[in-house]
Amino acid sequence: MNLAIKEIKEKLRKEQIFLALVLLLFMVLVLRLFQLQIVSHTEYLVRAIGNKVQVVRISAPRGEIFDRSGAPLAINRPSTALKYFLHNPTKSKTAIDAGQSSIGELDQEVIKSISSKLKLNFAETIKDIERQRKMLYPYQPVTILEGLTLNQLAYLEENKEKFPGIIIEANSYLRTYPLGEAGTHLIGYVGKPSPEELKNLANPSIFADDLVGKDGIERVFNDVTKGAYGERLVEVDKNRHFRGELKLNPPIKGKDIYLTIDAEIQKKAYSILRGTPGAIIVMRPKTGEVLALVSSPSYDPNKFRERGGYEYLTKVLSRKDYPPMLNRAISNSYPPGSTVKPIIVLQALQEGKVTEGTTFYCQGKLDIGNRTFFCWQRQGHGTLNLIDVLGKSCDTAVFQIGLKLGVNNLERVYREFGFGQETRIALPGEAEGLIPNPVWKRKHYSQANYKEVDRIWYDGDTANMSIGQGFILATPLQVLLMINALANDGEYVTPIVVKGLREGEQVIPFEAPRRIKLNFDTEYIQLVKRGLRRTNLPGGTAEMIGASLKVAGKTGTAEIWKGEPHSWFVGYMPFDDPQVSFVVFLENGGSSLTSAVPKAKELSTFLKNYLSLNT
Repeated sequence: MNLAIKEIKEKLRKEQIFLALVLLLFMVLVLRLFQLQIVSHTEYLVRAIGNKVQVVRISAPRGEIFDRSGAPLAINRPSTALKYFLHNPTKSKTAIDAGQSSIGELDQEVIKSISSKLKLNFAETIKDIERQRKMLYPYQPVTILEGLTLNQLAYLEENKEKFPGIIIEANSYLRTYPLGEAGTHLIGYVGKPSPEELKNLANPSIFADDLVGKDGIERVFNDVTKGAYGERLVEVDKNRHFRGELKLNPPIKGKDIYLTIDAEIQKKAYSILRGTPGAIIVMRPKTGEVLALVSSPSYDPNKFRERGGYEYLTKVLSRKDYPPMLNRAISNSYPPGSTVKPIIVLQALQEGKVTEGTTFYCQGKLDIGNRTFFCWQRQGHGTLNLIDVLGKSCDTAVFQIGLKLGVNNLERVYREFGFGQETRIALPGEAEGLIPNPVWKRKHYSQANYKEVDRIWYDGDTANMSIGQGFILATPLQVLLMINALANDGEYVTPIVVKGLREGEQVIPFEAPRRIKLNFDTEYIQLVKRGLRRTNLPGGTAEMIGASLKVAGKTGTAEIWKGEPHSWFVGYMPFDDPQVSFVVFLENGGSSLTSAVPKAKELSTFLKNYLSLNT
């Protein structure tokens, strides 16, 4: 009896312990549920939504670029793009770079069907998508086709259910350049950033699917024109597959830019070059405004996005004799030749080495050291005053002037007029040019090539430097700014190409030129300007332009080591009230009398009529 009671009590005790454990476990479970559902509700709700909704950026339309009067130079042509969300958005970039396809069988079936209906090359479309996947991040849709036609758009809208994963991007646009080849070196173009650019870009807000400026104004003002991203919220399932679009927050367009350029002058300047390697720049000398800046040969960035765009780009890049992508107006420097003679004469007047009454006799040559230096006029010019020295561009007279000045004075006047340094124009890739001197020559030329080690610089170097030959190099822009300073009676004005940025309904002025008063007496500058006018009168080297156009300027035929000489003309008009200036440069163009001068006449005739100049 007692044994049975003990067994019952023991059994009850075990049951109580078990119930206590169950109760304890239940309390733990309740507390955990309370913690999950009440305390951490918000946190886990955000996580749940995050697993279902993905945010995809939308690039903004770029700000557009216009000329001084509002004519379009770079615009956004509205377009509609067909995009597609791949079923395997998380394919690793490493796998893609290793050559493993990111296009699954289901995706290929959809893309094949789309290609068939839209008459696209399926193999090329797959290759293009693979290229995009190397740069895009997960859930960023790939672009199958830009610029849908109305028929294509209507078909896709009516048959969306047949192509799961496609979206029609109505916010798409195509960057278009109305001037084509005529404006490329100035305006630039846009494209997708290369892997190297993405790696080196200092701005972390630029992504692989953006359009970024590749050259010209597009490149320099990329941060101004790029705008603000939009967002697309997309729904994905538990397998991370795209299910649909939930919400669209449109992007905000970038700021518009107004340039100082005149589109009609830009087009005319390019047509005058007619594909000849060289450059033309037109400016307002008093304000520093660039009215036109063209380089030839050029290329049309509109063709990059067309069918065969890759082949066109390859053709452009493969030209080695005169690379089309080189901006000859600012990015390469050349011997300026006789265009610099006016400032050499001016420096000699300022230093008292010559006077207004000084004359020279040219017999067509001058012996300097153990060499004979020839004038371009081999039979000689005879007796000349300073005005005729400039107007007839006598080399032997300027040789003598340069020797009187010496290399230090020559270097000083070149630097005073802005040679050997960037002009700081708001364009990429500007060359500094070169002002040589004995220190420079010793550094860059082996002493072993000279018998007299202590005399690396010779009088012949000074003579060549005085006529813009030898080692000196300058860009067409630097040569034009030199003539502007003379036209402005000794005021050097830096160039500007951006007139203003649009803020709402207003165009806010963007930049003002720097004005530097040069240290030359006005009477000497006026004497040199008379020499520049003499150039265009009968007997002058640019008499072909004619006196009626009232142009003042200077020719230049710059000899080089190999090939035809470079051809120059730089001037301004009217000579008594300079309103516009220009430089015509022809790379390997030959004699300026037969190459640059005829083109300068065509340009100055156009400018007189177009700008209604009082000449």
